[in-house]
Amino acid sequence: MTGFIFLRVRAHRLLLAAALLAVLLTTAVLATLTAFSGSIGDAALRHSLRTRSAAQASLAVGAQVAPGARESAERAVREGARRTFDGLPVGIRSLARSGPYALPGALSGARKGARKGGDPDLTHFAALDRSRIRLTKGSWPSSYDKGPIEVALPEAAAARLKLGPDSAPLPLTDRLTGPKVTVKVTGVYRPADPTDPYWQLDELGGRGVRESVFLTYGPLLADPKDLGHVSAGRTQWLATADFDAVTTDRVGALRSAAQDGPGALAKSASLGGSPSASTSLPEVLDRAERALLVSRSTLLIVALQLIMLAGYALLLVARLLGTERGGETALLLARGGSRGKVARLATVEALLLALPAALLAPLLAGPLTGLLAGHGALARTGVRLDTSTGTSTGTEVWLIGVATALGCALAVVAPALSSGVGPLRGGRSAALPAPLRAGADVGLLVIAAVAYWQLDSRTSGAGALSGDGAGGLGIDPLLVAAPALALLAGTVVTLRLLPPAARLAERRAARGRGLPGALAGWQLSRRPLRGAGPVLLLVLAVALGLLAIGQGASWDRSQEDQADFRAGTQLRVLGSRVPEERQAEVYGSLPGVRDAAPAVRSTMDLADDRQATVLALDGARALPELLIREDRADRAALSDALRSRQTGAVATEQFLRSSGAAVGSRIDVPVTGSSLRVTIVEAVPELPTTGAQKETADTGTDGGALLLDLPGVNAALRANGGRPPAPTEWWLTTRPGASADAAAALRARPDIDPEQVLVRDEIAAELRDDPLGAGPQSALLAVAVAAALLAAVGFAVSAAGSLRERSAEFAVLRALGAPRRQLARMIAAEQGFLLAVALLVGVAIGAFLTRAVVPLIVLTGDAGRPVPPVLVELPLPQAATLLAGIAAVPFAITAALSLSRGDPTVSLRHEGGN
Repeated sequence: MTGFIFLRVRAHRLLLAAALLAVLLTTAVLATLTAFSGSIGDAALRHSLRTRSAAQASLAVGAQVAPGARESAERAVREGARRTFDGLPVGIRSLARSGPYALPGALSGARKGARKGGDPDLTHFAALDRSRIRLTKGSWPSSYDKGPIEVALPEAAAARLKLGPDSAPLPLTDRLTGPKVTVKVTGVYRPADPTDPYWQLDELGGRGVRESVFLTYGPLLADPKDLGHVSAGRTQWLATADFDAVTTDRVGALRSAAQDGPGALAKSASLGGSPSASTSLPEVLDRAERALLVSRSTLLIVALQLIMLAGYALLLVARLLGTERGGETALLLARGGSRGKVARLATVEALLLALPAALLAPLLAGPLTGLLAGHGALARTGVRLDTSTGTSTGTEVWLIGVATALGCALAVVAPALSSGVGPLRGGRSAALPAPLRAGADVGLLVIAAVAYWQLDSRTSGAGALSGDGAGGLGIDPLLVAAPALALLAGTVVTLRLLPPAARLAERRAARGRGLPGALAGWQLSRRPLRGAGPVLLLVLAVALGLLAIGQGASWDRSQEDQADFRAGTQLRVLGSRVPEERQAEVYGSLPGVRDAAPAVRSTMDLADDRQATVLALDGARALPELLIREDRADRAALSDALRSRQTGAVATEQFLRSSGAAVGSRIDVPVTGSSLRVTIVEAVPELPTTGAQKETADTGTDGGALLLDLPGVNAALRANGGRPPAPTEWWLTTRPGASADAAAALRARPDIDPEQVLVRDEIAAELRDDPLGAGPQSALLAVAVAAALLAAVGFAVSAAGSLRERSAEFAVLRALGAPRRQLARMIAAEQGFLLAVALLVGVAIGAFLTRAVVPLIVLTGDAGRPVPPVLVELPLPQAATLLAGIAAVPFAITAALSLSRGDPTVSLRHEGGN
């Protein structure tokens, strides 16, 4: 039996080779997507915990500890940190500080801009972790013996106070109850990394100078032993975990430990007075888990579409194989073979196809995953994926590989198990298959419409995610399948278009005089569904490729739109300690800044516990450069609307719904303790920098927003005897490419905290470089390429099988004197017609699905709908490249088959023998 099986394989080696290629390609792609999904989840989680969320993921502990009890306190902190981080390796950094000290009055008075007769400038001592700082001048301070206490000064403080290692000793006055101390500056230091989470322990943030009610310099770095000679202060510790071994499977246990650990640690008796312990790790893990679900749902949506395409390609190859073996199968049955034995032969052959794929696909998954990570959107994030197969993800890859290979084997053997054998007749075939005549395509359309309606009706904006009874999120299988169902329904409807299109082609060809066109039209109308297989395959490939291109381009555009909406302008300062009278001068003189507009942001209470944002903005300065998408509002129209009345207001649609107002309504708006009556003159969908935060969106308390013209508000308040409000933020317009320099200058100021400076380009980079957002975009291109390859395999096999089936027909035409060139033109006309129909229908379905589905499946990292809504983009150059790539292989195959030279004598002799 083994020899007979191999003889059957040899006899149909080309078809079986095509089936093997399709099985291997499908299994490899799905195994790679599985490995990619697991690897990107783990890598993105670790990347977030080590970089952008490092400060929030750390454990901050503080207590009033006596100098002799610091060792026992640190042991308690270390043990509590291990419990908080679920047994992960932890590192402990400490910062012990003294009470406040006043600098000499002469030193403060000599400083430029010093306040006359005001409060003294302050400083304090601290024992810093010296691995976090770098000495730039002088030497490290040594332990106090006698004489002045040796200290090192931060670079920024040394520059402002004009102090250094050569300066004379300074007397400092204890602001509490202690005596004066004298210090000697021996060195100057700076933070090794100003963004290190360690500096959250320092009230100056590692910047050396901070201006608020007092102007504070420091801390003065001293030897830890010297803190016993100065007034006692608070000791703080920062515990950080080594997250290199953390995987997504451990998120639940880690979150539970992080929720319970800080409370238990704060109750430790070893921490002395006023202990505190806190971490935002549970919130970080919640965000990561939601982002992971969004990423996996996107990959599942793509994978289901690819499975559908691959399954159809395999069924097409298997059906052609069954047709080729029709005579052989009939002969086996005539000689006493049972249908069960024929089915067993087909099953063994299918398993021979599945075995290499099951073994090779998981081995290829690692290199292919690395290839995906090194190209596309994921490459710029700098994330490195673990592509080894010895992890839990590796086990899943092997399981998916084996399951996919067996599924492909079932698809290959299914026609042999289900179809009977009968004589092949050359008459006209039915215009439509029996399932379509029974309305199967209509039923499929209804199912797809219901799934799409469910996806579209998700008011929470969770896309393909659904909530459970406990308030958690999960992936909804029906909603994940909705895009694939819509794609399948649109493709199946194509079968109804082929018969009328074939009849139209026949009528057009009959008007001509050429033999090739007439024969091609006659053949198409005689058997319109003969080419349905490759047509449907190409339609699926084109539609899937366009959907992948549209989703990737729309996601990229959405990140830019979200950055514009969050920032509102190139640079925004959310607050500062710069004196109000100097703010316009300070912000307007920054490098690269073209204009600076003040703004006042407040809130307004509405009914049903809703709260609206009230933004008063200098429209003449800010609105011409407002970052708002053209389809959401027109900048010039907004400016004209605000200027049409002194107290005109632009309201969002959400505000109108929440307040019950309408355009033209006059409402009272609270401004700085008084009430101002304004007229709503314009309505827009949303306003940049306003709208619901995640908490208010979840609870339904967002009341929308109002935009007012700040100069008009100030004039109205003055007219009523009121006082104009002080600006709460500033909107800065910069020259192209200059926002980074202006932001750096702002963050270097002691009267502005770095987190108060919001830069549009930084927000965009953070959104684009999110590994869980960028990862699926890298996979989309791979899926589009795989779809094109599967379509090419299916078309080649179908075209070759069709021509082989009609070899006798061509032989008769050749024997009757038909020129070979005309037969080649006939083949080219038939296949070209099918290719054109496939491309046109595929483009139509792909463009429609992209417009309909992409806005529903592109989500934010928090599993919400982006604001502003996704603007679907389908780049023409990429779409044209896709169409050319998909059409190139069928075109080349058609050309090769048209020009192939066969011997009509052999075909006629074979036909006569039958």
